[in-house]
Amino acid sequence: MKAALLAVLAAAGLAALSVASCSVHRLSDRFTCDPAGDGHECGNGRFCSQGFCVETDCPAPCTSCDVGDRTCRIQCNGNKPCGNVQCPAGYDCTIRCTNSGACGTVDCAQAHSCDVECSGAASCGNLNCGKNACAIDCSGALACPTIDCGASCSCDVTCNNAISCPSMACPMGFQGPCIDPGSTGGLCNSNPPGCSTCL
Repeated sequence: MKAALLAVLAAAGLAALSVASCSVHRLSDRFTCDPAGDGHECGNGRFCSQGFCVETDCPAPCTSCDVGDRTCRIQCNGNKPCGNVQCPAGYDCTIRCTNSGACGTVDCAQAHSCDVECSGAASCGNLNCGKNACAIDCSGALACPTIDCGASCSCDVTCNNAISCPSMACPMGFQGPCIDPGSTGGLCNSNPPGCSTCL
């Protein structure tokens, strides 16, 4: 009788442990990621947080974002090219196009601001800043073939040589074009009077 009672209790204990083990939540190894990476390993709709891919409400094509602060990072490279890139409306975008062919046209027309880096030969297509602030850094032959900052409230362009960004339109300030007079080809610059008018 006593042995039967012990057997029943042991069986009940095993059943309880089994149920408890089913309720334990474990993060799957397939959702691990490198926090120092570019986030592409997580795929669309997720970003890397503390070593795990977690779901996000980031708008496309953000690699990662802060929806509350309306910031968006878009990371594109030769292994994960992005094609044409458009910063989501109202966001401050950091766009990194590394390696040849990483990005196509970069459109910041609806952005609150854009910080764009095109590094490598033909790493970006044409860049359109729209009416808001842009900072653009181009390195490599034809990294930025055409830059349109004509309507921008502030535009600063850096190119490592003349063939990195052969064609650009800069805003007009109080005393003429918003260019750096000491730069090769007159790169767009927000320092002259009336050349930084962003609200």
